[in-house]
Amino acid sequence: MLLRVLTFCILILLVPVDLPAQDPPEYSLAVQLVQEQRWTAALDEIQLLRKQYPGNPKVGNLEGLALLGSGDANRAALVFQQVLQAHPDFFPALKNLVVLEWETKKPTAAEHTEQALKIEPRDPVLNAYAALLDLQRRNASAANHHLDIAGNAISRMPPEIEMRLAYLLGTSGRYSRAARVYQDIAAQGGHSPTLTYNLGLAHYLAGNYEEAIHTLEEAEAHGHSVDNLNLLAQAYEKNQQTQLAIDRLREAITLFPADENNYLDLATICIDHNAYPLGIEIVQLGLKSRPGSEKLLFQLGVLHALSGEFDLARAEFRRAGKLAPGKDLPVAALELADIQQNGHNDVLQELRRNLKQKGDSAILCYLLGSSLVRRGARPGSPEYTEARGVFQKAIRLDPKLPYPYIELGKMYEQEGKIVEAIPLFEKAAVLGPRDPSSYYHLARDYRKLNQPQKASQMLNKLKEMEQRSREFEQVGLTRPGG
Repeated sequence: MLLRVLTFCILILLVPVDLPAQDPPEYSLAVQLVQEQRWTAALDEIQLLRKQYPGNPKVGNLEGLALLGSGDANRAALVFQQVLQAHPDFFPALKNLVVLEWETKKPTAAEHTEQALKIEPRDPVLNAYAALLDLQRRNASAANHHLDIAGNAISRMPPEIEMRLAYLLGTSGRYSRAARVYQDIAAQGGHSPTLTYNLGLAHYLAGNYEEAIHTLEEAEAHGHSVDNLNLLAQAYEKNQQTQLAIDRLREAITLFPADENNYLDLATICIDHNAYPLGIEIVQLGLKSRPGSEKLLFQLGVLHALSGEFDLARAEFRRAGKLAPGKDLPVAALELADIQQNGHNDVLQELRRNLKQKGDSAILCYLLGSSLVRRGARPGSPEYTEARGVFQKAIRLDPKLPYPYIELGKMYEQEGKIVEAIPLFEKAAVLGPRDPSSYYHLARDYRKLNQPQKASQMLNKLKEMEQRSREFEQVGLTRPGG
């Protein structure tokens, strides 16, 4: 790896110090030996130069490169530092030191990167490393600026560092940019299951489902992976190719029967298309391989509840709760089953008690609010104020949960505050794009605000969802193993 760095440093960093005509031939010979990677001969020649030209920064920089090429990174760093002590603004040595320190994970890399950028703020290589530094500091906007300047220079970074850059771009939400970096690594000969999966995942998160499918299908042609198959199925479903998603999940279940995620995802597709009985069959099949799976038991409870089988749902939620006593989701689901069936008069008290014990639960907050609304809380009443408060708290605790946004939006509608309601429904539509209720409310509210074009878009979205559901019923689900 150091050899790759060294080659880059020679090609780039010696350019700003091109030899003038008066430079001695011994120096030109030493440069040639370094470029030819004849490290021992180069170091011998450089030692003669050091005696002839003591303290010359160009000679010191060349020595650092030769040491780096010979594999002595520590001595190389020491030589670069010695050059900079005498000549703090000698850019070639500073840039070489920056690259070396990033490669060897030295804590001074950040400081020296910023120092070098003050001398050459438009240097592409330094901007590539500055972007990495920005992302480590969670400053994504600054990283974008530095990456724009870096351009193709990211290709000159060592593969491990480029992988780190791509990873940080992904975790900061810059999925398209992360995908481009992963693609660059692959184009330079990088091959690994992790690289392929990360590239497919970056495409998927960026909304480039066809690219994700292409990447993952290509990988599957060379060998099966449970992670690839699962992500591939999700990409097909997002790309509105439901049957292909089903086929890939069936294949994953056949090849990797012990992995619970494939049963869960296939059951989720059933839920999305109201095929609850088939979803129950799929989860029950998964429980034969994973009888102690809390997630499968919980999903089975959800499917029974959606089918109106509340006694069976409660039984599965209790089983899931015993397997995961520290989690509040099974408890919340039990409460939800009671709310749906209206089988208990003390649901509100139980929800308040559980919420008092676990005050950081967005789900329990939502369930308490929805229970209050279902029981007739009206504007101006204490129950109505309580419901609004717990919905708002649910959003604070889990901003990605769509249902509290919908309930708050409905409360604003009830008060005649349509303008305040719309952003909440829009947010819910983004977070839960398969739930038609937010689109229904948006269509109605846009019409009230005399925005027929937007209302029509929401109605078209509802029609599209209805059409997909009908197509699903026509195509059907082939049962795993059948």
